[in-house]
Amino acid sequence: MNLRRKQRRRIGISFIFIIFGWLIFCGTVNGTSVIFPFISDNWVSVGISIPFVKKESVTEIDSHSNRNKGSAGTTAKNKTIDNLICYDHLSDAERNMLYQVVSMECDTGYEGSLAVISCMMNRLESDRYPDDLISVVTEESQFTAYYDKETDTYPYRDRQPSNECIAAVDDALNKGKRNLPSYILYFRSSDYHYLEGYECYGQIGDNIYFYKNEDKLN
Repeated sequence: MNLRRKQRRRIGISFIFIIFGWLIFCGTVNGTSVIFPFISDNWVSVGISIPFVKKESVTEIDSHSNRNKGSAGTTAKNKTIDNLICYDHLSDAERNMLYQVVSMECDTGYEGSLAVISCMMNRLESDRYPDDLISVVTEESQFTAYYDKETDTYPYRDRQPSNECIAAVDDALNKGKRNLPSYILYFRSSDYHYLEGYECYGQIGDNIYFYKNEDKLN
């Protein structure tokens, strides 16, 4: 009887080792946990390694998001078309004010109005002027059509812009259309045939446009 029990025990133990050996071979059970149950898997690893896909850390994902945001080349209010700044998110009141100011500066036709708004947009892109279009137009002592300090009035308020003027302003704001080079930042009425320290670009509508050589070189 004792001999038979020993034989059964040996068979049972052999069977258990065969099962565990098969499980370890298939990768279902880590061999370390079987052979060294009290040793960390980080210290000893006898099991089969499984390939894994690297996950980006939170920092890496954030850096990708920042790069994507920066690549858009836009601000909250601005977008670009062919490297020209467009400004198509103005309020109705701001847009109507622009129509009136541009009309006061020149409303002889589409090209004359487009030249005025082009000059304003050029200032928006220049480092010499504010980064907000309305601030460019309302800057002190710049556009007398907005505010005339000599009479202490806002001449544009009673102005009725023509359809051509409105179309020119909309094309400049929404489509990035310009009829002046980016270095043209100044204009005077056609009564000014010469402006000291400036180069004359030419006349469009009833305004003469000027520039500084350093602006053209930049």
